[in-house]
Amino acid sequence: MALQTQDTQPVAFRQENPAPPARDEFQHYIRETMRNVVRLALTTILEEEVTAFIGAAPYEQNRTRRDYRNGTYTRDLDTSVGRLEDLAVPRTRQGFRTQVFERYQRRRPEVDASLGEMFIQGVSTRNVGTVMEQLTGLAPSASSVSRVYHKLEDEFTAWKQRKLASHYVYCFADGTYFSVIYNHEGCKMPILAVIGIRPDGVREVLAFSVGDRENADAWKLLLDDLKDRGVQRVDLWITDGNAAMLNAIEAKFPQARRQRCVLHKMKNVLGYVPKHQHALVEPELKAIFYQDSRTQAEQALAAFCAKYEKTYNTAIECLRRDMDACLTFYDFPRPHWRTLRTTNVIERLFEEVKKRSHKMNAAFPNENSCLLMFYAVIRGLNFKKVTMPN
Repeated sequence: MALQTQDTQPVAFRQENPAPPARDEFQHYIRETMRNVVRLALTTILEEEVTAFIGAAPYEQNRTRRDYRNGTYTRDLDTSVGRLEDLAVPRTRQGFRTQVFERYQRRRPEVDASLGEMFIQGVSTRNVGTVMEQLTGLAPSASSVSRVYHKLEDEFTAWKQRKLASHYVYCFADGTYFSVIYNHEGCKMPILAVIGIRPDGVREVLAFSVGDRENADAWKLLLDDLKDRGVQRVDLWITDGNAAMLNAIEAKFPQARRQRCVLHKMKNVLGYVPKHQHALVEPELKAIFYQDSRTQAEQALAAFCAKYEKTYNTAIECLRRDMDACLTFYDFPRPHWRTLRTTNVIERLFEEVKKRSHKMNAAFPNENSCLLMFYAVIRGLNFKKVTMPN
């Protein structure tokens, strides 16, 4: 019996899967292909642009031409697909200037926009460079990213000086804190802010500023700024119980009504109730602010006070203080009650800004950088329009 030999299939008949290209090589190929496409597109656009400027195609003879070609010069240009080296830019005898990019510009605007947006989103300057290098093959320096970011300063200055509407139906006012370095130490810096809703339902951030300990003078300066820029009337202010803020509002907008945030009020009241009783007391307390009318709310309030006055006298005293301001929202259109009951509108804004700033995991180096971050975030937010009654 013949012995079975090993596989003697000729090499030509063996099927082997070719090794897939390395990921880095594939990405490099894609980037290079995209750069070539962009280079071709820009070259074509530049040629069409110079033809329109001169009024004649290459080697075309006509009597209406306005200039003559004078060769090209080369330059590098950073784009969203990487750096285009030695890009040929046409020249003319009388000095043609392209509209595709500025004369001394080395980056397309979308690259700068991407750099700034990543920094705004909370990515560190070092990590921004890493991300851009992975996407485009370029590695901008931390100083370049910072320069792009600080271009916001001029825009921010113009935003602070813009004119405002004369009438706002609702204004939300509150303050929050950010960590800023003073004298080489991290300190809490307050920022005071106001959001307004116009009679047409448009919602906008009216102003924000640094406020020293949220005192009355700081709030008065902020409200004076609103009046200087055109605000004459506010129908309703929605606030917490900060006395300095309330005094400033009363001084600057004495005709306006006030709505006290009911969430803050309930928190204060429950602070005088034992925690093991919160599950029993809180639903009844909350029901005061979720009635079908102010009359029913006042009845629910009277019933709550009668029930708990002897047991939790201090809590009832807290509840009765400025209770009228807690029920003001009932006098406004019912579809707006949910919006007006609390200061959630402005607190959500603060949360959005802090969500971005916390990614940096460091205190702001100065007040200006904190204010710029605040502005950079709010400029990109889209506020939902409030439906107003006819």
